[in-house]
Amino acid sequence: MNDPIFKAAFHNSPAMQSVVRAADHILVEVNDTFLNKLGFARDEVLGKTPFDLNFWVNPEMLIDVRQELEANGFMQSREVRLRDRHGNILTALLSVHRVDLNGEPHFVSAGVDITRRKQTEARLVESERRLRESEARFSKAFQASPLIMSVAKLPDARLFEVNEAFVRFIGLPRDQIIGRTLEELGLWARSEERQRFDKLLGRGRLVRDLEALMQVQNGQLRNVRISAELLEINGEAHLLTFALDITEQKRAETEMQQALEKERELNQLKSDFVSLVSHEFRTPLEVIMSSADNLDRYHDRLLPEKREQLLRTINKSVRRMSGMMDEVLVLGRLESDRMTFKPAAFELRAFCQRMCDEIEAATAKRCPIQLEINNSPEQAFGDENVLRHIFTNLLSNAVKYSPPDQHIVLRARRLGQDVIFEIQDHGCGIPEADQKRLFQAFHRGSNVRQIPGTGLGLLIVQRCVELHGGEIQFQSIEGQGTTFTLKLPLFP
Repeated sequence: MNDPIFKAAFHNSPAMQSVVRAADHILVEVNDTFLNKLGFARDEVLGKTPFDLNFWVNPEMLIDVRQELEANGFMQSREVRLRDRHGNILTALLSVHRVDLNGEPHFVSAGVDITRRKQTEARLVESERRLRESEARFSKAFQASPLIMSVAKLPDARLFEVNEAFVRFIGLPRDQIIGRTLEELGLWARSEERQRFDKLLGRGRLVRDLEALMQVQNGQLRNVRISAELLEINGEAHLLTFALDITEQKRAETEMQQALEKERELNQLKSDFVSLVSHEFRTPLEVIMSSADNLDRYHDRLLPEKREQLLRTINKSVRRMSGMMDEVLVLGRLESDRMTFKPAAFELRAFCQRMCDEIEAATAKRCPIQLEINNSPEQAFGDENVLRHIFTNLLSNAVKYSPPDQHIVLRARRLGQDVIFEIQDHGCGIPEADQKRLFQAFHRGSNVRQIPGTGLGLLIVQRCVELHGGEIQFQSIEGQGTTFTLKLPLFP
């Protein structure tokens, strides 16, 4: 069991696997499938023999198996009946091979649970017997069945009989169904599923639980689970087909999966928000507490310049926390559709210049922002409040992630009813690995180092652009800078 490949295959196998020491028939290892199928805990199994555990329904067969193993060294695909710890009986297809582990002979067994298959086979055999015994009885059960059932005559598979569920399912009168094939009725929505059905039927003379898409007469597409088997009726070959309409089940599964996915996303957002609060809020709070404490303790001994510096530090930290809370609140309004959109006329050039001036002032002119509008000023039409969220975030990011004194460019040009904006910087850029998650809540680039931020700004930008009916794209190379391109319908 020291071979990592063998060990991984053993423990990850969907078959019930065990290792028995040949000398004393003691179980030395089992996999999780073995334990789950038989209902035992690992410490209840290891160190005991199958006789001790009493999970063989026919113990005398175990003796036969041992004799065969001693004689041949292996046993291939023998049906055995096993009992789990709760008394339930299951049928398994068992194969055993003799191997040497650490120089000592052992038997490695693999058992595949075929209980359901055997039960299905038994039901089919019983159905065939009843079909031969009484055609009238079969006809009554056939017609009353809620399953979609049909009997087709081979070799051309023309429908010989269908039940009422089949008639209701496809929406045609019985006389327009009998004598036609499923292809002529146009039921198969996907040719590859029909080909797979034929392939399975030709390989084993039966099909079990094949999911397929069917198109009925009203044009609806329905999901069905099909089983079929070849049989003889009055000495002639026929195909008996059962189908279950699982459309609503599939729809419910999809809705459940979507609900679970949304719940996972919500839980992740909650977790990320808690992480944001615990990390991003802690630093400014500690700065505020430290500065306030210094003012309280040493106010009379501090020089006026030092007191002013501490007050500015407190003010800066408060603004930082306020900005983070504003981003959270704005995103909350956007995600809950409470952000109103109120377009009105405004001067495009004046607005862009005002945005550049405000960001330069807010960042103490760390990076100069150059405005380029290549045509004459025109009156645009849009929601300045929504636009302000867009350009505040993009211009602030451009400054924040650029070296000091590096130029930032805001370009604007009219293109028909739209305005194309470009915000270009020559900063740290966005790593390629992070670009796919750029507009994801709380996600930040892996190269931002200690630069503060919430990871919400670009998501707010994206939501505001969508609210304004526009589009956003970006190009970025790590270490060389980033350009965001916006297309906003400001001249309707």
